[in-house]
Amino acid sequence: MEGGRTLIVSVGDYSFGQVKERRIYAFPSSYGRDHCDYVAFYRGKPIGAITHYAEVEEVLKDDTETLSQRDRIMMFPERMEEPATIFKFDELIELDNPVSSEGENWIQSVMYRDLDEVTTADSIADLM
Repeated sequence: MEGGRTLIVSVGDYSFGQVKERRIYAFPSSYGRDHCDYVAFYRGKPIGAITHYAEVEEVLKDDTETLSQRDRIMMFPERMEEPATIFKFDELIELDNPVSSEGENWIQSVMYRDLDEVTTADSIADLM
């Protein structure tokens, strides 16, 4: 595995379901997330860990065929009218050793790390 710029995001159940089922992760374009090679997914309580990552295959801008109004309501209701950016993935990879928050260091916004740092970390504290 090669390293690469990795965006670590906190996702709710609906968003993570879309990652698993449709291989997409969407967010309002105004969030200003930079280019990345991979996205790593931190899942909140009760899991409290980065459990999966995926390589970004394509970036779409406000594709209404890919992102429905329901998706927008469920993923980012407070900004559902804004243009969206959609990352598309080919494969979702489960980490052999999830990166745990250990009940203390939760990811509430986004951070960028190298993929090698994410896949070798023992805890979220290692990424801080």
